Amino acid sequence: MAAPLLFIFGTSSMNTAAFSDDKAALRSDMLRKRKDLRVSNINALDDLAKQVIKALSGLQDATVSGYVAIGDELDVSASLAALQEIGASIVLPVAGKSGEVLSFRPWCSGDELEKGRLSTYHPSAKTEAPDPDVLLVPLVAFDTQGYRLGFGGGYYDRTLSALREKKNIAAYGIGYDGQEVESIPREVHDAQLDGIITPTRIILSKP
Repeated sequence: MAAPLLFIFGTSSMNTAAFSDDKAALRSDMLRKRKDLRVSNINALDDLAKQVIKALSGLQDATVSGYVAIGDELDVSASLAALQEIGASIVLPVAGKSGEVLSFRPWCSGDELEKGRLSTYHPSAKTEAPDPDVLLVPLVAFDTQGYRLGFGGGYYDRTLSALREKKNIAAYGIGYDGQEVESIPREVHDAQLDGIITPTRIILSKP
């Protein structure tokens, strides 16, 4: 069941501080919850892979952006391996300086990784990849409208906006079922995802 949360509109000068406090409180609560979910969902990686393959059925030739899980993020390594087996090309994001968009590098199972910004990991080979057709996006919390709460850096919001100006893409948040909340506090620049994929469900975003 989704955790209740009052929806917050806008970020005017009168409510910016309260808005930020609400997001910070939600992030803190859901990070603690995500840690427990990782421990209790022992089959999550394989179950998630099945849902990812189902969600991306028909996109065997797509370029899919994954990620290397950090902390208690839901690991997509089994999902990426399954996608490679059906012919998808995998890329991983590279986080640049604050305020920039993500870039991407090609990756195959076994490729060497190096540590990047914000404790992330990405391919060490500095080869640029084509823009992805599909992005699998880590999250701290999500709602059924397709909005996610991340760590607050805005990398994915900026990147999705930039990619959508160039081509048709699909973006799916990746999380445990227990990371669902009633509504994510959001600002105008927050990018809506096309859906959420959990180990048990594919949730297409409501208009």
